[in-house]
Amino acid sequence: MAEKKVGFGEFELDFGRYQLCRRGQPVRLEGLPLQLLMFLIENQRKLVTREQIADALWGKDVFVDIEQGINTAIRKIRMALDDDSAQPQFLQTVVGRGYRFVAAITVEEDGVAPVSSEGFMVSAEELGRAILPRPPRVRQNPSRAGVNPSFP
Repeated sequence: MAEKKVGFGEFELDFGRYQLCRRGQPVRLEGLPLQLLMFLIENQRKLVTREQIADALWGKDVFVDIEQGINTAIRKIRMALDDDSAQPQFLQTVVGRGYRFVAAITVEEDGVAPVSSEGFMVSAEELGRAILPRPPRVRQNPSRAGVNPSFP
């Protein structure tokens, strides 16, 4: 599995080492909140419902107070990132629905150059042009335009 590092703001999250750093210094974040942060980053800019969080972190057949567990994990993530829920830089609450990781990120996998998510948008047409083979172009000799090519 590829080692992935994600940078956002002054933070870097190393997925392979399960370590969050701020300006190169480790930030203490327990296992469950760290797993939740990784899950939210993996779903960057998408709404992640509390049900999706519960399924990802605990599974379907767990008998714990999931609501309290999610609330505690979110609070610990915000404390570690020094993020304000009223003016979030990283973690946005969508009241009654769930959460969204809103910061721009850079991703580095196994030493490959970082790729930024900031302002990166591709239209369906551009994507289609990039992945579909182009038909061969037929060039016409301007002096022979309209001449049947099977006759010399």
